[in-house]
Amino acid sequence: MDQETEEEFYLDSSSLGEVDKEFDDILELNQFDGLPYSSRFYKLLEERKELPAWKVKNEFMDALAKEQFVWLSGSARTGRSSQIPQWCAEFCLSEQYTNGMVVCTQIHAQQAVDLALRVADEMDVNIGHEVGYSIPMETCYANDTVLRYCTDDVLLREMMSDPLLEHYAVVVVDQAHQRTVSTDVLLGLLKDICVQRPELRVVVLTASDPTDKQLAHFTSTAVTHIRLQNQEVGEVVHSSAQEGYFCSALRLILEIHRSEEDGDLLVFLVTTQITLAHEILRHEADSLPSRLGQLLPIAVHPGTSGSLQDVPEKNSHRRRRVFITSSPNEDFFWAVNSIRFVIDAGLERRYVYNPRIRTNSILIQPISAGQASSRRQLAGPTDPSSLMQALEELDYLAALDNHGNLSEVGIIMSELPLEPQLAKTLLASCEFDCVSEVVIIAAMVTEGDHFTLINIYKAFTQIQQDPYCSVEKWCQENYLDHNALLLVETLCSELIDTLKRIELPVSPKLGLPEWVLFHQHSFSEDNCLRTVTHIKPHQFVEMAPQYFFFNLPSSESKDVLQKILDRDMCPTEKTAVTESHQQEEHTQDRCVIQ
Repeated sequence: MDQETEEEFYLDSSSLGEVDKEFDDILELNQFDGLPYSSRFYKLLEERKELPAWKVKNEFMDALAKEQFVWLSGSARTGRSSQIPQWCAEFCLSEQYTNGMVVCTQIHAQQAVDLALRVADEMDVNIGHEVGYSIPMETCYANDTVLRYCTDDVLLREMMSDPLLEHYAVVVVDQAHQRTVSTDVLLGLLKDICVQRPELRVVVLTASDPTDKQLAHFTSTAVTHIRLQNQEVGEVVHSSAQEGYFCSALRLILEIHRSEEDGDLLVFLVTTQITLAHEILRHEADSLPSRLGQLLPIAVHPGTSGSLQDVPEKNSHRRRRVFITSSPNEDFFWAVNSIRFVIDAGLERRYVYNPRIRTNSILIQPISAGQASSRRQLAGPTDPSSLMQALEELDYLAALDNHGNLSEVGIIMSELPLEPQLAKTLLASCEFDCVSEVVIIAAMVTEGDHFTLINIYKAFTQIQQDPYCSVEKWCQENYLDHNALLLVETLCSELIDTLKRIELPVSPKLGLPEWVLFHQHSFSEDNCLRTVTHIKPHQFVEMAPQYFFFNLPSSESKDVLQKILDRDMCPTEKTAVTESHQQEEHTQDRCVIQ
């Protein structure tokens, strides 16, 4: 190689290095998966930078590095539920994941799924890998997941096997203002965990500013409170909470529409009045002058998911949408940027537990000022009495010991992904050799009587084994939801696996107790029993503990049971029962208080 050629070679090599550097700058690599960002990432990034949360990113990252607890407050549409967890993942990445990953809790399962999908899209990664979710009966994450959304009860159940949450470096508790039992318990446990794990970070997200009492809860360390600059919230109009509030609220809707001021409305009423208000407004809308534009009432019932696909668009100022709800999922209105007026009746329909008769009463009660503030920011109301109800229920089911800790039965119940009553019923079924039937009931109990549920499920499993029959067609002909039955099948399998894992006897024999068996009882305008099964009285005497018999109030039903006891017992047994009954009468007041 001559000298001239050699000089050209070195010159080309140097130029190539500069080109590589410029190429790297153009193709920026995703820090989470090492791949170049897509064009969609940059499009979404521009949208994210417009969110109020983006303005406090540097402040938040500094606080997260220095403090163990960070509290952020901001209404819906500020980006708190989608952006904050992403920045926590960036924080863990900067620490090389030495302390674990990020988990973000949600109250509703659909919210956890929707947010995971949205965040995976914004981070430009695959759902189920870098970003995932876990909700009851469904998981979508991997070992390399760096950010996982889940419901608060799922994380509590996970703590049974990982009490210190050692898999996580940051725990984000979203929607803490909702004050669900699971969220309150989770915050209490996290306070103790942080004492044992100083490296753990806890981020609390709320719609409204925390009170001094809430901040004082975390007294073991400093708490940084960051307030997100909320977007402009519409005008709030409170209608009367006295008699006639329903008509008053409807009158306000029509008055606002006649004023011809632009903007949609959000109306809070009691649950049972949503459909009625919707029908009245539809009727009134037909008689309004055309110059006022279209008045379009939209009923948003509790439990509605975060999708707005079925909601008509506000295609012009000539259409005014009226969202009628009682306690919506706040993220349902994430894409609704046109709400200007909020009409709040100031009431809610609440379940109040009565320990004397061990049932719920449905009462209409005024909401607090704090709840009104949350509603103004499109957030749902709280129920402070729910924690006491949960403790009374667990004590009644013998799930707590004398010190308020989980008993042996309670520990086993916590392994089952069921509400406490069903979990205790499933454990009792092991004694009566009817596990298979109770598992089906636990998986299917929504409506109808219990034996019909068993028969439906057994017929479904038989049809699945018939190669000449279409399962989907069979479900359609019998007005059954095919997807729901498949979910029941999954839940049955999980419950059976759990019982086997904790080494409880699983028997296919049928031995269900019979008499008047109901799943839920509520006092309301029309007292009702839900999921009812007819059984025989003498089997109540044989199966149920005498504790239940002696706590029954005087009634014809108790007289019937007493006659059965007198007929079936020998004289010695009658004497023992009488003495026990007398002792129960002496301690009746104490039992009632407990």
